[in-house]
Amino acid sequence: MPGKFLHQYEIMFNKATADLTLSFYALALEDKAIDMDIIFFHLQQAAEKYLKCLLSFHGVHYEKIHDIKRLLGLCLSNEVVVPAYVEKLVELNPYAVEGRYAVVADDMAEADVYVELLNKFKLFVAGVIDIPEQRVDA
Repeated sequence: MPGKFLHQYEIMFNKATADLTLSFYALALEDKAIDMDIIFFHLQQAAEKYLKCLLSFHGVHYEKIHDIKRLLGLCLSNEVVVPAYVEKLVELNPYAVEGRYAVVADDMAEADVYVELLNKFKLFVAGVIDIPEQRVDA
């Protein structure tokens, strides 16, 4: 019997969680060879993909964009509920593209704040799209 095909929103959730998990483990290593901008890039990617997950779940089309602020605007204009604390994630926008090629971040403590916020947002999104708790914590 063939496996179940995932919905677009489930794919986005899984990819966002992979970015968030990678950031968490990279921070935990405290390895100076890992540039902070790489970690911030993956944090930005997680935020972007969780928002795209919500939009997709609600049937809202979005262009190929990497702008958290625009994605939040799409949520607002389409009545997709997003917690107020997610607005702080807009600060990750510079890491979408240029963060991969320029020195932008160097503060590990600030990265911890984003990891915590994104973990909270992950739980919110999982609740909306009905991902079982055991899959969220995996």
